[in-house]
Amino acid sequence: MYKKGLRCTVCTGCGQCPGISRQLHIVTNPLEKATVDLRSAEKLRLITADVGTTTIAMQLHNEDGGVADTFVSVNPQVKYGADVLSRIAAARQPAVAEEMRRLVLAELEKGIVQFQKHLSKEEKPLMVLAANTTMVYLLMGWEPQEIGCAPFTAKRLDALCTEIAGIACYIFPGLSAFVGGDIVAGIYACHIPIQEKRTLLIDLGTNGEMVLGNREKLIACATAAGPAFEGGVNRGIWGADMIHLLAEMLKGGLMDENGLIAEPYFETGVRIGNVTVTQEAVRAVQLAKAAIATGIKILCRHYGCEISEIDRMVLAGGFGYYLSPTDAEAIGLLPKELAARTVTGGNTALAGALTIGEKLIQGADFTEETAIGKSIACSLEILNLAEVDSFETEYLEAMKFAGL
Repeated sequence: MYKKGLRCTVCTGCGQCPGISRQLHIVTNPLEKATVDLRSAEKLRLITADVGTTTIAMQLHNEDGGVADTFVSVNPQVKYGADVLSRIAAARQPAVAEEMRRLVLAELEKGIVQFQKHLSKEEKPLMVLAANTTMVYLLMGWEPQEIGCAPFTAKRLDALCTEIAGIACYIFPGLSAFVGGDIVAGIYACHIPIQEKRTLLIDLGTNGEMVLGNREKLIACATAAGPAFEGGVNRGIWGADMIHLLAEMLKGGLMDENGLIAEPYFETGVRIGNVTVTQEAVRAVQLAKAAIATGIKILCRHYGCEISEIDRMVLAGGFGYYLSPTDAEAIGLLPKELAARTVTGGNTALAGALTIGEKLIQGADFTEETAIGKSIACSLEILNLAEVDSFETEYLEAMKFAGL
């Protein structure tokens, strides 16, 4: 039933995934603060970091961009909630907010300490970090309540230049409260701003961000997918596996299109191999997949194109790497029109961070070469799905386990 290797919860570009080309177009925008002078270093080594709601992934790179070492951990903030809204609510208590900040800084420092073992005395590390807006707010110690309630406005979205564990760190700019720097990095990793063909980039993580567009127009939105695709409900069954199992259960009549497990398995779950698929797990995936499917549909409508007119769909992250488009189509997670046009992007946040980092290593200036947020924002529209009148109706329709 399982293929070897389907237990990877986060893709870090370890080499198994074909990934995305790193030759990207860099658009510039001045940073508010650029306090780090890199010219004093004799030799710089790049560290890239992706601080996600569920996982933290870091890589140390060689001069040619190859990966010398990798550090991956669960984001320890999960003890305060699986999603960003839970973290924001917990951060109302200053002591908790400070602990969440300290927890992530400690994980980043663990990665840096691990990587230091590979550096010579002449080498100095430089880190480029991508994260969603809430993770940046918590990391920087900013009050996050403004991004957790209507109208969900983020006032701090600029690129940042700071220090973490004593090393210089560039942090990607964000675009809105729920479309952060990880997606900005992904947009450039996928070449979207310089292509004529339309690309749909989907990050099937906790926040479910997606971007549709090309060099003429970009629209982005976020959906509340939660941790269902990252093994957050059925312990031991990770995202791609769960989608495959649900597709098989649907085909075999063990589950109907409403997501109800057939008797006599409704109470106990369906035992397949050494795992059990429970009704609770089915519901969690059902809610998440409905959010993604509805987001795709509404995003296309507001963009002004049919789903069939999208030239390429890029699935970001480890879940996307192992996900079978056929299985995703069977349960209504992804549209059938795009099954044959789907490519895996690996960790596009890390890929975008690598691109910016290489520019810095080559001598680019923080203030002139690497801040890219405003240029994207000028051509990008943020769509708030909660403000779309038909969202609730379409979301309920997408709950069915059936092809779109």
